[in-house]
Amino acid sequence: MSPPADIWQRRVEGTIPALPYVLLVLSTAAAVLIDGRTAPGPTLALAAVTLAWMIGLRNRPQHAALYVIGLLVLCAALVTRSPLYGFFVFIGYLSVDDLPGWRKAPVVIVTALLSAVCQAGGWPLQDYALPALFPVLAVVNILIAGLMFIVTLNMEQREREQGALQERQRAAREIHDTLAQGLAGIVAQLEAAAHARAQGVDDEGHLHAATQLARDSLAEARRSVRAITPRELEQARLPEAIEKVTTTWAETHATHAQFTTTGTPRPMHPEVEVTLLRAAQEALTNVARHARASRVGLTLSYMEDVVTLDVRDDGVGFEPGHNGYGLTGMRQRVTGVGGELAVESSPGEGTAISASVPAVPA
Repeated sequence: MSPPADIWQRRVEGTIPALPYVLLVLSTAAAVLIDGRTAPGPTLALAAVTLAWMIGLRNRPQHAALYVIGLLVLCAALVTRSPLYGFFVFIGYLSVDDLPGWRKAPVVIVTALLSAVCQAGGWPLQDYALPALFPVLAVVNILIAGLMFIVTLNMEQREREQGALQERQRAAREIHDTLAQGLAGIVAQLEAAAHARAQGVDDEGHLHAATQLARDSLAEARRSVRAITPRELEQARLPEAIEKVTTTWAETHATHAQFTTTGTPRPMHPEVEVTLLRAAQEALTNVARHARASRVGLTLSYMEDVVTLDVRDDGVGFEPGHNGYGLTGMRQRVTGVGGELAVESSPGEGTAISASVPAVPA
């Protein structure tokens, strides 16, 4: 179940697209019904033009500059009709998202000035409108808006840097999950082939397995570069994909491995399915490298709010806290989709890994 804070955030974000239209309607109603200084006909006509402008050009990034310029002109015209349009003028701050960097600054300044005009009583500045307050209001509005603008730019810069870091981590995980695991398997098969040859035993099976691993690793590397669905998920649903991975791993490493599914399988968001598939592959790779286990069990559990993958082995175990890149990358993948990774192990007691991720439907 989603936390209340997340539900509230989604509700707030869902209302933002409708906010400009709501503010325009409310401001127009207040100007016509409350402010009797101007005739309602021209005010309603100007509001209708503004509404048509927003419907026609809003949310079109390719026309962002044209949309914002026209919107500010219309806001200025509405302010001359009534200072009550100060509520609507606020959307000038919300219209700069599609403008690059410092090109947002003029829009913020003009919006702050229009807000100051409304707060001072409207245009033209009459005696009853306290015109002497306008310079003070203009400075205060520009300072506050400018401060928020600079804070927003810094936040966007940090988000871009964080996004670049996450992309580098994703690339590193993909390399580890494809090339590193594939090469490790190839080396293991070649070593087994060399040992078989030294013992005078047929090494054809190991050489064939090494060749197949090389082909699969190359295909996965190409898919990772293009950032598309892993081969296993292109050909089957998640339970079948993990079962195939488990079966192939068991045959390759001559270790008993069993996969089971509980609950009702259903399509999940691609990132969720890729995360669980990679977690299964990494867990099996770790068992082959370090555990010296005789049995491995994988369970994929579909529940109402989460999907959980549990991997257990009867190997040598390890001291918690001594995590290599494999577990670190697995944890980053799982937490990257809002999930949790739990690892339980102790020397001589085997290892249990549990990856739980939100059940986000496809």
